[in-house]
Amino acid sequence: MAVLLADIDATCSNLGHDDGVKYHMEPGTINGLKHLIWILKREGDDNEYRRYIGQKKVMQTDLIPMLMSNFDNPEVADVLLRLIVNLTYPVLLLYNGNYPKDSVGRRNFHRLVEILQTYKEAFAVQQAWIALGDRLQKVLKMDWAERTEEQELIIERILMLIRNILQVPSCVEAENRYEKAASVHDQVLWALHQTGILNLVLYILGSEHEHQYHLHSMEITCLIFREQTAISLADAQLTRTAAEKNRDELELIMSRKREKSHQQVRIPVARHSRFGGTYVVENMKSISDNNLICHQSLQNALKLEFDTDKAPVKKSFRHVKESGTVERKSAFSVRLFLRQFCIEILRASYNNLVRQVRRVLERHAGQEAGGGHDDSYLLWAIRFFMEFNRVYKFDLELVSESLSVPCFHWIITRIEHYIDMMRSDKTRARLWARRLHVAVQAYREMLQSLNTLQKFQDDKAKDLFAMLQNNVFYVLEYREVILHLLINYNENDSTRAYLRDVIETAHMFFKMLEKYCQGTGGVRVQSKKRAKPKRNNNKDKQGKASQQPEMDLESLEGLWLTMAGEVSTCLANQITLPEEDHPIPFDAASDVPIDDQKGDCMIRIHSLLRDGKYEHAIILMRSAREVWPEDDCFGSLTSAPEDELMLLKEIFLANLPRVAVS
Repeated sequence: MAVLLADIDATCSNLGHDDGVKYHMEPGTINGLKHLIWILKREGDDNEYRRYIGQKKVMQTDLIPMLMSNFDNPEVADVLLRLIVNLTYPVLLLYNGNYPKDSVGRRNFHRLVEILQTYKEAFAVQQAWIALGDRLQKVLKMDWAERTEEQELIIERILMLIRNILQVPSCVEAENRYEKAASVHDQVLWALHQTGILNLVLYILGSEHEHQYHLHSMEITCLIFREQTAISLADAQLTRTAAEKNRDELELIMSRKREKSHQQVRIPVARHSRFGGTYVVENMKSISDNNLICHQSLQNALKLEFDTDKAPVKKSFRHVKESGTVERKSAFSVRLFLRQFCIEILRASYNNLVRQVRRVLERHAGQEAGGGHDDSYLLWAIRFFMEFNRVYKFDLELVSESLSVPCFHWIITRIEHYIDMMRSDKTRARLWARRLHVAVQAYREMLQSLNTLQKFQDDKAKDLFAMLQNNVFYVLEYREVILHLLINYNENDSTRAYLRDVIETAHMFFKMLEKYCQGTGGVRVQSKKRAKPKRNNNKDKQGKASQQPEMDLESLEGLWLTMAGEVSTCLANQITLPEEDHPIPFDAASDVPIDDQKGDCMIRIHSLLRDGKYEHAIILMRSAREVWPEDDCFGSLTSAPEDELMLLKEIFLANLPRVAVS
């Protein structure tokens, strides 16, 4: 180890020098950078080499000046970017997502975090981001099919560097900045905004050809708004509103009252402590009906407590510590451009981002990792942007991809998956608990947006609200998710903030359920019946089908409400039926032409829905769509699950004859 530390000293001293205008490299600078990368690959569990390089301040004195002056050289840019990305790697990922338990490991962990905070402060200059932004823009201008592997690595490494710098946690005590002042994080965001890198990130988010970089760009977007709240960004305007002025005045008055109360408590008593005095405590009865008499000093009388002699409640040291996120109001100019950046993401790329990233995450669902690209980033983005859209100007078209049955189903499956992983993977239970907290917040925002959706009177909003509401209150998995969250709460892994969010979500769910029951007359719980033996006589089936009385339209609509949740679940999930059970839309051996069998196929779909064979009806409808694509009588080839549900509803309510379908 001592030999490698001496090599680090020799290598860093021979990289070059900065004259204040340009960084001059030595002939062996590139080999020196490669040697540092080689040393970091042999890093141990204590991260001694990484801490030593940070103590030498190589990043501030050599690497960043070299980046600003010599990044146009391709050979230097490749090696330099690899080294900077390696040095700025998140500390939590170095420890595989687990906080060290021993004292030495915790001390090394905090030291690495302090080093990264100095790196972040050094990157709060526009010249470094100008060099990175110019290189990123040149590569993105090229056609994606003509890029080489080295150019794709340049894009990925620049995005990883932006993510690493933004991921460094803020230290409010060390910065010693007051509210609405520009912190180090705000300075980095301002530099990214001025150099145009945020516009490049916005382009990647909205481009369908750059899908391999959507995960990195989404992480960057989440880290940009990490310290912001959607409500504060939505209220940011060029002129202060009357409500904002009143809120600031009330905060100032409350702070002055707190300061005066502290000063009064600190006033020393002129009398000797032996003569503490006798005071009467108003509005507090003693054993008799008279007011309580206190024979103590004034300070003790003001903070009179009755539990001083009680034994304190023992708390387990295994309980997870409350570590809330840092939320603060940034500088006014920073909030303004972040608000505009949030609006541009919603208008240009939000739906595409949710669609593409969720597709990638579902494809790699089995490849879970302790860090890196986890699906909690997408859950956080859904929660934040839907809340901003709800508070700012609720527009259904901007969040149509997330406010849908498939996305709602995906969030529920994530919650169930995290609960299962907390039980099975006990070594990383707190990691899964943090992700579960993010998923619960996303689920709560889905309920709040659903509650806001019912205020709109257009037909599309009404249909979407009815469909989502049927899923929430009729599908068994959706209805019992709140119960599972409350039952599986474990104070050793989850925080009080998580429990508070779960209780608020449960309160909102039950209020919506109460309102729904008042409007519809209650929720009908379906009970499974035992299967009866089938008869082989088709005539008996046709006779029974013809003898069933026809229901009126109101009864049919009530029946549809009870079955719409299960139908929408079948539409959202992949239907797995044996090939021999798949219904065929037409009879090839019949003398009737195929074009004339369209009506018979519609009657068969109608009969399957009335008989409760939802999966067979969906398969038959999708097969008929491929046979008769004209007129869209069975829907178009690009129909969404919501459109298919509306079509099945029309077929179900239609006055058509029923036939026996085997």
